[in-house]
Amino acid sequence: MSLFRTLSGAALVCLAGASVSSCLNAPDYPIEPQIDFKEVQVTRVPASGGNLAVTTLKFVLNFRDGDGDLGLSPDDIEVAPWNARTGGPNNRGYGLNYFIQPFLKDPVTGQFVRFVIDSPGEYDSRYPRLDGADAKPAPLKGELRYELPLSIDRTFLRSGQVFRFEISIMDRALHQSNTITTSEVTL
Repeated sequence: MSLFRTLSGAALVCLAGASVSSCLNAPDYPIEPQIDFKEVQVTRVPASGGNLAVTTLKFVLNFRDGDGDLGLSPDDIEVAPWNARTGGPNNRGYGLNYFIQPFLKDPVTGQFVRFVIDSPGEYDSRYPRLDGADAKPAPLKGELRYELPLSIDRTFLRSGQVFRFEISIMDRALHQSNTITTSEVTL
């Protein structure tokens, strides 16, 4: 009799667990990626032995995407539309999916001014696929980390300069996220 009670108790627990899990719904995120600024970490390596000083900025963003189509694989960038060399947010093609624009703080006015050395989008990059190659569309949420090493060469970038950055990302369907602004960073 006690074996029957044990088995029926276990069955009741299993049924309760199944009913609870069937009540859980997938989060309802939009199909356009959404990002939030979390933090920027600064690592400084001083000049030595003929090498320039390097400041590495690590940006940490929280992201959400309704269909989870974030990131590009090496195979993705071999085919259209990601192999295009023009188009996209900075007209550098669709093989880049992480867009970063620095703004330099004017020491006199305190205003931030767009900072461009060579061309718009020079700091843009690519982040890898965040789902498997055969993954089915599903909501995706997490942290995205990006490291940007900057050589302090005293020509364009000098120690003590204050920057902030505008960042956005793009998914494989070419939906661009909202744009976030980071906190101030001193080189």
